[in-house]
Amino acid sequence: MEATAVSSAALDLVLLLRGSEPEGLGRPEQVTYQIETAILMGILAEGDRLPREKVLASELGMSPVTLRQSLAALRAKGLIETSRGRSGGSVIRRQIELPDAELRAKLRDASTESLRDLGDLSAAISAMSARLAADRADAQNVQYLNALARAYNEATEEKARRRADSRFHVAVSVASQSSRLTAIALQIQAELMTLWWTHPGEADMTARASEQHSSIIKAIRDRDADRAAKAAELHSRTESEWLIEAHLALKLQPEGSV
Repeated sequence: MEATAVSSAALDLVLLLRGSEPEGLGRPEQVTYQIETAILMGILAEGDRLPREKVLASELGMSPVTLRQSLAALRAKGLIETSRGRSGGSVIRRQIELPDAELRAKLRDASTESLRDLGDLSAAISAMSARLAADRADAQNVQYLNALARAYNEATEEKARRRADSRFHVAVSVASQSSRLTAIALQIQAELMTLWWTHPGEADMTARASEQHSSIIKAIRDRDADRAAKAAELHSRTESEWLIEAHLALKLQPEGSV
């Protein structure tokens, strides 16, 4: 696959992921986490070429020496490949797929209250983002939302659909033109990407999500802020209820079967 330069929009989202990492990490580990999470969410994709080290270090607000430590860790995990020379740089080499057992265990071990709180926050951020997007989104924002909705509909695997839906949530916040809302949306979606989403009613959920994506896009395109906010909140709440249902189903399974 031929490498292509990562877009400035994708790099902006990587930068906004700072602050979502676990506490206690050193600066190199923070950057490693940001890039790993961006790959997990599909913000950075296989074949994307990161900016040259000097440029990327400047964008991230760190020294080139510290950045090299982060890149070395990513290379050790097989996530990037680095070449030297005039056309050199680091290229994303593979998509991160968390093991199913890890995803199931994390969802099972979460508390219903924490999942509900996360769902409430997601609904609030989604609603406000969509409300502002209805006033501020441009044609390019709407076009990108349509592309993500198509990617969701055309995905043949649940994890690919999950990535497309996660990026859809973030793209609505981007369309709101609020960097703070976008940063919070990124943190929420980064956490949700580490949970198990497969569910007995998956086909029904996929159809509902597709309809909800369309409703959100249409309301934003029509500049109907109230309708956009309601549609986005419904989408987030539908997902959180579905996730809690999956969590409870896992809790009912015998120990050791997850």
